[in-house]
Amino acid sequence: MPDAHPFADRWNHNTRWYPRIGDLLTGHEVVLDVGCGEGTLARYLASRGHQVIGLDRDSSVLPPDSEGAHFILGDATGLPFPDESFDAVVSVMVLHHTRLELALVEMRRMLKPGGLLIDLGIGRDKGLGDLLRSAADVPAQWWADRGKTAWEPATAKADPRLGWAETRSAIERMLPGSTSQRLPGWRYLATWTRPA
Repeated sequence: MPDAHPFADRWNHNTRWYPRIGDLLTGHEVVLDVGCGEGTLARYLASRGHQVIGLDRDSSVLPPDSEGAHFILGDATGLPFPDESFDAVVSVMVLHHTRLELALVEMRRMLKPGGLLIDLGIGRDKGLGDLLRSAADVPAQWWADRGKTAWEPATAKADPRLGWAETRSAIERMLPGSTSQRLPGWRYLATWTRPA
């Protein structure tokens, strides 16, 4: 039976979760993708009916515009838009590359009242509990990878400095009322809705 995952042919720890991000964004029309890289998520969200602006600080990876997805050069710590410009903001593997608190302030500033912020990211293993959880991801990831074609875009990579708990705490401090969960495959998913 063929795999129905839309990224089975471009599979990695991030694209695995793009359909879930897309589902969470239902009802949020205008979306900012911070740290969009080569635009895979932005184009996917556009294919689901969103109007997306993708922003990245690396001009070498920014793709040309496509239907519903537009791309600009910029940095997460100084977003070039007026306050309350977007229905939703999404970032994937961004916060550990930059000044986390400042990036979250900027992303929070972008949201209209009732807007949704989604962050898919990573933490560093610090302590036995983290190591055990990461070890448990190995067989689960092997199972999830079956029948998929591994894909790795040519975007910047960096190891996280903050641990999983430190990252969650920083997000909760900057986004009171946010939710965060550890996902299989060495990722977390944090969401926050700006009060109306």
